Amino acid sequence: MKNGNSAVAKNIFHSLLRNSSLGVVLALCLFTVSLVAVSASDGGSDVVTKIEADLAGAAINGLVPRGEAETKTFVDGNRKFEVHVSSVNLPDGTILNVSVDGAREGTLRLVGMLGELERETADGQTVPPINSRTRVVVSDQAGNTIVAGSFSNIPPPGASPSPTPTPGATPSPTPTPGATPSPTPTPGATPSPTPTPGATPSPTPTPSPSPNTNGEIRIESRLAGAPIGGLVPKGHAKFRSRANGRRDLNVEVEKVNLPAGTVLNVLVDNVNVGQITLSSMLENELELESEHGAIVPNVTTTSTVVVTDAQGRTILSGVFNTASAGISGNDIDDSHYFVEQHYRDFFDREADDSGLDFWEHQITNCGDDSDCRNRARINTSGAFFLSIEFQETGYLLYRFNKSSFGTMPRRNDFIVEMQSIAQGVVVGQPGWQQKLEDNKRQAAERWASRDDFRARFDGKSNRQFVIELFANAGVTPGEQEREDLISRLDSALETRGSVLRRVSENGEFSRGEKNPAFVLMQYFGYLHRNPDEGPDHDFSGFNFWLHKLDDNGGDFHRAEMVKAFLVAGEYRDRFQW
Repeated sequence: MKNGNSAVAKNIFHSLLRNSSLGVVLALCLFTVSLVAVSASDGGSDVVTKIEADLAGAAINGLVPRGEAETKTFVDGNRKFEVHVSSVNLPDGTILNVSVDGAREGTLRLVGMLGELERETADGQTVPPINSRTRVVVSDQAGNTIVAGSFSNIPPPGASPSPTPTPGATPSPTPTPGATPSPTPTPGATPSPTPTPGATPSPTPTPSPSPNTNGEIRIESRLAGAPIGGLVPKGHAKFRSRANGRRDLNVEVEKVNLPAGTVLNVLVDNVNVGQITLSSMLENELELESEHGAIVPNVTTTSTVVVTDAQGRTILSGVFNTASAGISGNDIDDSHYFVEQHYRDFFDREADDSGLDFWEHQITNCGDDSDCRNRARINTSGAFFLSIEFQETGYLLYRFNKSSFGTMPRRNDFIVEMQSIAQGVVVGQPGWQQKLEDNKRQAAERWASRDDFRARFDGKSNRQFVIELFANAGVTPGEQEREDLISRLDSALETRGSVLRRVSENGEFSRGEKNPAFVLMQYFGYLHRNPDEGPDHDFSGFNFWLHKLDDNGGDFHRAEMVKAFLVAGEYRDRFQW
């Protein structure tokens, strides 16, 4: 994939980044330049953009596998995607699956511990949309991760560092027309946030971030892995070296669908540096700080990070290949990071370029006006719940649960279903409406085949089934609507899954549950827990915010709900390191 000159140039660049804070500045400057055609060629076409991903994994039969993914866009519009693996100590002929952001893209076959996959639009093949946040996983047929990682924002030599945005893509999320409340009132016109009684921490304002001038070096790795129990795990590793010699390492994992209390090992460059014990919310972190006496490994832009189980199998892995601007104070105070994190917390995906740019600029356009920035952060945050993308995925799942069981969903179940229904949906990109429709139809059928759903309804007639769904939803349908659904079920024109969806999409039901769902997603998204967990022991905090939202006609600005969660210590502590 690379010639000798490219390898030398990349090594020089990595050396700069390893040994000087100038490297971070250089990487970020290069990554943000405008698109230009370069002299590099492939198949006779000039390469406009090229980004790469180094892949890592735990040793297999004593040998550490490696991999690399690359995507190129050419002047003529052709796009090419390649994945190469090496040192994979498995028998010749072994077939491995290649997935991009959770979607399977193809397979490769091992010969002499090597394998490759190549796809090119010029050959009539589909090439997935890729940016510097895209994750790649190579797994075996049993679903075990072999190597994984994410694309880099450190540009390879001879190419423009930023991929071409999807043509015609509109910023995502797009707020539901008419749903977003009017602009935030003039500062001082609304009362200070009322704290949740005995539950959600009282809002504590924090100063706006100031530019980092201490010369620290910071590099990161987005960790990837194959699904576990239907849930794709995610992770993030961050390394920071300060001018005074202090070093910090933080490795976070989430959505790891293993029992609470499971101990995972963290390896940096194949050396065990610590352990992570999973919480009941399927996540946790490892923090190492030299200031507090911990031994922090010397991380470079070629360092690997692998999270394994007790048997040495890879759960998550990646390479430190992402340069990050220094952020003074809490990471979540940085506008770019703030928007990226909202995509992860509410859409369970990395941001698309156009959406990230749109929402980040809603905040940064305020300049140094702190009041304006705070209003923009609140409005941006609330827009994720109100967006088409979430209303048609996460909120629909909420209503599936309520109409099926008469209760709100619990977070661990919700995030499994959310990954599936949202897979590949980016509002504004070509074909998104059909992809969304396909996902919703499949989600409804999958829901109706769940063990808990079948245990509740298998022994009931179609009439009893329909009546109970509406009762759980708290809706009294018209006689014609109810009888039509029953008749269509009896004649096999509908399935129980499709009827579940029709009841869940009932207008009265959707309007009536919007506020409870909005409050619940504050806990799921910001705090990563259920409302009656953590510092809360019941639903008093949830009920407090629901009453405030109801009392203010669903206007989250006047209720000051989003504002309070954004400044709550429990939320901000997630990003302090």
